[in-house]
Amino acid sequence: MRKLSTAVLALTWAVASHANGQVPSAAPVLREGPMFLAGLSAVPDVPMIMRLLESNGIVVRRTRLVPPPPRNTQDPADSLYRLARRAMADEKYRRAAQLFVELVERFPHSDYAGDALYYRAYSLYQLGSQRDLRDAIDAIEEQARDYPDASTRKDAKTLRTQIESAQARSGDADAAQKVAEKAKMLGEERGCPNEDDDMRIAALQGLMQMDAESALPILRQVLAKRGSCSEGLRKHAVFIVSQKRSDEATTLLLEVARTDPSGEVRAEAIQWLGQAHSARAVAALDSIASNATDDEILDKAIFALSQSREERSDAALRRIAADERKSSHARSQAIFWFGQTHRDADDMRFLRELFSRSRSEEIQGSIIQAMAQARTSEAMRWLIDLARDKSISIEARKNALFWAGQSGADLRQLVGLYDEMKGQTDIQNQLIFVFSQRRDREAIDKLMDIASNDPDRDLRKQAIFWLGQSRDPRVQKFLLDLINR
Repeated sequence: MRKLSTAVLALTWAVASHANGQVPSAAPVLREGPMFLAGLSAVPDVPMIMRLLESNGIVVRRTRLVPPPPRNTQDPADSLYRLARRAMADEKYRRAAQLFVELVERFPHSDYAGDALYYRAYSLYQLGSQRDLRDAIDAIEEQARDYPDASTRKDAKTLRTQIESAQARSGDADAAQKVAEKAKMLGEERGCPNEDDDMRIAALQGLMQMDAESALPILRQVLAKRGSCSEGLRKHAVFIVSQKRSDEATTLLLEVARTDPSGEVRAEAIQWLGQAHSARAVAALDSIASNATDDEILDKAIFALSQSREERSDAALRRIAADERKSSHARSQAIFWFGQTHRDADDMRFLRELFSRSRSEEIQGSIIQAMAQARTSEAMRWLIDLARDKSISIEARKNALFWAGQSGADLRQLVGLYDEMKGQTDIQNQLIFVFSQRRDREAIDKLMDIASNDPDRDLRKQAIFWLGQSRDPRVQKFLLDLINR
């Protein structure tokens, strides 16, 4: 799997929390570069983000912070740590906070004591009341004073900023001032990032939620940095900007997409421009897609265009799909995303005509898949007609059958097609496979008929093989009867 952007890693957690009916309050620490979502009140366009994650090969599961396993069974606090860890894993945060503070009070010299204060603070932060947030700050201050070498000390600094952001949004002026000051430092710093940048990024995210007008100039300063050592920082900034729907934010993303020296940072900006839903953004994306020579940039532009609701984005996707000067990969991406959202009669006609002009198996395969996604009777008829068409490649015909079967084509048509294709062994073999993937009773009936009566011995063997994979209770008796003939 290719290296994933920090924004994508962060969204994995954000979407999972959203799907479980929770508002994300703080992302778990990602050791290779944390992206915090402190105070994010709503995750934008969750279906889009889900598709983005899937395109990066990610299966989304809910993630939550759980302390590491016990490491010293001889430590007198070991059993108490285990109880607190279990409570936190079960999201019983009130009990976890109480157990962690009890651990520190009873065993202040334990190896677990310093980190226990961090996990207490995190648990209290999850509870979220003003009193809990104040107690969480107290726990972090106690750790800084009494356990400065705790392994979670750096994480605690960042957590403190997230807590202050939460306090600020509830009207705490002192906390708001601290968040603003930390965020401002991120824009003013020179040179390469330092160990406090995670904390300052969290502050900038919090400031964006409180006062976007103050945050955007700082983000502009961060994005003006150059050099490879600030690349990760600029990616963080792009993600934060993307959460603000405004002309100024769109302008900033456009500047990054056109001028940042890093292809990865430009790609991040292009990806999020699709969420701007503005004519300016679509015009820029169209231009980028038309002129891009870098495949990653082009992929991001195509995806971003697919998220737009502007008519120009539809025209751009069609143009890329039909442009024989573009790579087969880029054209296939345009066809795939076009097929996700465009399923009316005119769209289907465009795809059919494009198929008839194409000689690339990759392009033809993408069109077949896009048509199958429509799941209309018209699309199913077209796929079955393709399977009949001897003028196209056998692979395209087999592909059409596979997607017709996967997309719910009428089984009676497929059964009839098997008999119609007598003598075309490759197509009949593919149909046997298609029948094996269907749960319909009629599909098993056809497989048993083929296994018993087809004059072609190899086709009978194929049907018997796939019957052997079936869980249909009738199959075992059928196979026994077949053996005993």
